[in-house]
Amino acid sequence: MRLLGKITLGILCGVVLTTAACASDYPSSGTDIPAGSALLEGALIGETVGWNGQQDKGRSSAFDGDVYTYYDPTAQGADYAYCGVDLGAPYVLSKVVIMPRENWLDRFHGASIQGSNDMEDWDTLWVSEHSAREWEWQEIEDFDNNTGYQYYRYWNGYTHGDVAEVELYGYPVGAAVAGPIKLQGEVIGEETGWDGSPGTGAAAAFDGDRYTYYDPTSKGADYAYAGIALDAPQILSKVRIFPREGWTDRFRGASIQGSDDMRDWETLWTSTSAAEAWKWQTVTDFENNKGYLYYRYWNGEEHGDVAELEFYGFSSEGYVPPTMAELSVAVSEMTVSFDWNGVEGSTDPMTVTFGGTYDGIADLSYVDAAPFAGWYTSRTGGERVTAETKVTHLGNHTLYAHWLTPNASPASAETVEPETEALPDETEAEAALTDTETAVEEEGLRVVPIVCIAVSVVAIAASAAVLLKNRDRDE
Repeated sequence: MRLLGKITLGILCGVVLTTAACASDYPSSGTDIPAGSALLEGALIGETVGWNGQQDKGRSSAFDGDVYTYYDPTAQGADYAYCGVDLGAPYVLSKVVIMPRENWLDRFHGASIQGSNDMEDWDTLWVSEHSAREWEWQEIEDFDNNTGYQYYRYWNGYTHGDVAEVELYGYPVGAAVAGPIKLQGEVIGEETGWDGSPGTGAAAAFDGDRYTYYDPTSKGADYAYAGIALDAPQILSKVRIFPREGWTDRFRGASIQGSDDMRDWETLWTSTSAAEAWKWQTVTDFENNKGYLYYRYWNGEEHGDVAELEFYGFSSEGYVPPTMAELSVAVSEMTVSFDWNGVEGSTDPMTVTFGGTYDGIADLSYVDAAPFAGWYTSRTGGERVTAETKVTHLGNHTLYAHWLTPNASPASAETVEPETEALPDETEAEAALTDTETAVEEEGLRVVPIVCIAVSVVAIAASAAVLLKNRDRDE
């Protein structure tokens, strides 16, 4: 029975350690970050508590790196029912990554990302037009009204807005001119459309309304197009096209062309099929993409109707992604908050600047409650931050105290030699196992992933073999 107690304790420790090792930190998607962009973090805004007043269903659960926790709004469609961040300064989005709530994929329908500079008027940058097809990370890189905002939120006005994780990536407004931007210019092409209607002329393709459209006066005529004239040559990086509602077949044969004189046009891309759905069509692969003064949308195969056009690009002199120092231009100062991470006490926030250090950061070695291990970038794990650490984080952020206690994070506890304790007898081990099972039920802990369990099983088997060998030798 003493041997059984030892094995039981080994199983108990193996599961606990494996669970800790498999815990994730924010951000947890592992997505590829667009060039020149960074993770956007700031003070959380929105509902602090969720459905039925539950603290663990509030806004923080959407930004904790754990796909099994989730924000669950207190109401459906209410303006206050959202989770989001205050970045401290305006940023332009380059990518958003979202994990829906497990088993509630239909609630991804209607999900939206919105931006504001006063938390009163919100502009919609993206809306999900369908449920999530799988419980997996959803990546969004196409946005409307993407001019830069200080506040961003995840909100749903169609279904109940549950969400497990939200990750925002982007760059300061002041750095937007350094990379591919939305190209603005004078509208060129037909002033009037079919039957001489001014409302269906080329300008309708650039009015931001997907329900209006350019309708050419003729099919395949060289003058039957909608486009823009730029002040200087630009190389295309992306074109977004919204077909005319009810006429997605007329997307077949659509082409993007460039010119320097509006007489000779080079074809950069052509659609070989109808649009599969009435939604944004994004083009990123181009031929003859050397940079032009004029760009147009033209169709030589079908009638060239189109609802909306957006051109993105950069100077024909070439594009070099901005450095982190260049990105910091719009960030004058950032606020660092401090979380004592389970120990009673508080530390006043401090102000830092990008490229500087955390000089003056508080030393909590005086605290009697537990030995202080240092400040870290995550509640568990993460990187240690000292007074000499260089500030490379864009935006307001939080540092977490780590303590050298039985509950310390692996990052801070690994340097401490553990105390050796005698193994308990079988009665104590069985009691420990019972207490752990009760704790698991009370906390509602999720079963660890299969891979983690496999690691535990291997470790347990090895421990059991050693214990059996030692028993035989003792006998």
